[in-house]
Amino acid sequence: MAVTTACITGGELHRQWSEGSIRGELLGPQNTPFGSSGDLFLADAEDQRYYLLARYGTGMDKTAPCRVNHRANIYALKDLGVQTVLAWGSGAAITHSMAVGDIVIISDVVDRTYRRNSTFFEDSPLGFLRQFPVFCPTLQRIVGEVLHGMRLIYHGAGTAVITEGPRMETPAEVRALASMGAEIVTHTFAPEMFLARELEMCYAGLCYVLDYAEAGSRQPPLGGALFESMESQTGPDRLAGVVGSLGQIVANVAAAAGEIATACQCTQIQSQHIEQYGLPDDWRQWFSRD
Repeated sequence: MAVTTACITGGELHRQWSEGSIRGELLGPQNTPFGSSGDLFLADAEDQRYYLLARYGTGMDKTAPCRVNHRANIYALKDLGVQTVLAWGSGAAITHSMAVGDIVIISDVVDRTYRRNSTFFEDSPLGFLRQFPVFCPTLQRIVGEVLHGMRLIYHGAGTAVITEGPRMETPAEVRALASMGAEIVTHTFAPEMFLARELEMCYAGLCYVLDYAEAGSRQPPLGGALFESMESQTGPDRLAGVVGSLGQIVANVAAAAGEIATACQCTQIQSQHIEQYGLPDDWRQWFSRD
């Protein structure tokens, strides 16, 4: 059976792989016209097979976010036949209605990055696409059902600001982001989401709350000994549980993602361009101008 679901994640993938909590086959980096992708794994869990792709190396091999080869990552997955992409990453809560260890299904973004290759089509009009809905509605619904079924604490919608990194944000920057309606800040998801859209792939983003955005205080958010006690007892444990649940989340999404097929609107995003410019059926030929 073809493998059509993948999860793009961070350096925690290497640790979970080493510990044996995720099993399967290490495929390694994939060669693409845009260079080499990150390490790719073919995971096998409960009769479900799916790809896992690491954005970063491990330990001191972790690069700055702007150095991730997002184009190679998305191209490699598309070339392998992937249609459904679940992106996983950490973020800092701007609103205190989100707690450490919560999961947020990202529903909208403000892209504040500026050093990343954000399109496959710098020299053609194929990157001129409407960004609504921002994420695949069908995949978002499936992800919500999976998280609910696993009894994980999650927020069904949230606006994320994606900053360049690798440094964290200043207190003034966080206040500015909050005034824009942002609820969480992260270095992840862009330009992955835009590149996946250009290649007509279903994409959803899951951001887990790692900590709180900088507030310009040495006190924990919400303050007081009571909060500190609650955080020390539950925060790290909840965080470890959420990160450890990644493999099961992806396996469950892969099991339910069969309904995402040609009927999904994500697979028709380039249809107007295909008709207007007489593009071939093989998407790999969209990059050639010969």
